[in-house]
Amino acid sequence: MAEPLVARAKPCLVTLGRKGRSYAWCACGRSATQPFCDGSHKGTGIEPVVFRARADGEEVLLCCCKRTRTPPYCDGSHNALSDSYAEASEDERRATADIPLTPQVGGKALLDGGAFVRTPDTATADEAGGWRILPIVTSADGAGLLSLYRLEAGRKATAPLGFGDGETVLFVAAGHGTVTIADRPFPVAPESGLHVRAGESIRAAADGDPMVLFATVSGSGTEPRPGVGGGAFDGTVPDRVHGVDPALRQAMADRFYQVLVGPETGAREITLFIGEIPRSRAAPHHHLYEETILILSGEGQMWTEGARAAVRPGDVIFLPRKQLHSLECTDPAGMRLAGSFCPAGSPAINY
Repeated sequence: MAEPLVARAKPCLVTLGRKGRSYAWCACGRSATQPFCDGSHKGTGIEPVVFRARADGEEVLLCCCKRTRTPPYCDGSHNALSDSYAEASEDERRATADIPLTPQVGGKALLDGGAFVRTPDTATADEAGGWRILPIVTSADGAGLLSLYRLEAGRKATAPLGFGDGETVLFVAAGHGTVTIADRPFPVAPESGLHVRAGESIRAAADGDPMVLFATVSGSGTEPRPGVGGGAFDGTVPDRVHGVDPALRQAMADRFYQVLVGPETGAREITLFIGEIPRSRAAPHHHLYEETILILSGEGQMWTEGARAAVRPGDVIFLPRKQLHSLECTDPAGMRLAGSFCPAGSPAINY
């Protein structure tokens, strides 16, 4: 049997027709009508994959490198076609060389398409029930699929904090302590990820210095509600805390990531990951999800079509769905970040 050819490195974004309509995806890479079959596979021993639209007007990323493990859909395998992650070309660098840095106004640097970089002003956080709560990304910022809040808890146990019907993932940015989900306590440490099911509330207590959590909530209009408890612990997903584990690290050429919370751990709507990138500038690309990125270490710049903004540890980046962007690390030691996005999926999938 012949080997499949790489038709193109990146997947094809396709809008399908009515739910149930059948399509034949090219698996051999020889079709002139990518990503669909045109019969060129004859004699290769490679058959096309027939699939159906799952919803009316469904947008999908169909694999064109023909290396996906989830045909016909892209799974990010194209990132392994090279030893280095796709970087901005010399032409792209020259074309953007004169773009000035966008300054932050009121702690927020606006980029194209509603994207922005924000430096959280912790002095403006609201205090209630032992919590310090600071909104970072909400519907007021143009978010439509998620919200992001910075939460801070001290030694004294907080009051319950509810998130309504939104699924929530928590990233522990600093501090050790205990986070109680409904009535179930979980010890946590920095760079842990926690999964809170819809309807469950949380309480927290730090062991020493204040514990800082970043809460991503599905739905842009869902706000944390201090003093709102209720909601029994959902025992169908008992494991809620996931820490950094080198054995679970996934490679994207010379970049790495680990999913802390996502569909593989029982989440339905949000993926939370931690990533590492070397000194480099990624090639401009898009995602089909809405995303926030917290810079943990390293410095650099976030680029969009015609704008760029500096990023430093503690900054948060917001990227609307389909927004063209490129994150550049200028730090010789590399950059470490925590990202969350909705709808859930793989951080490796881009187009």
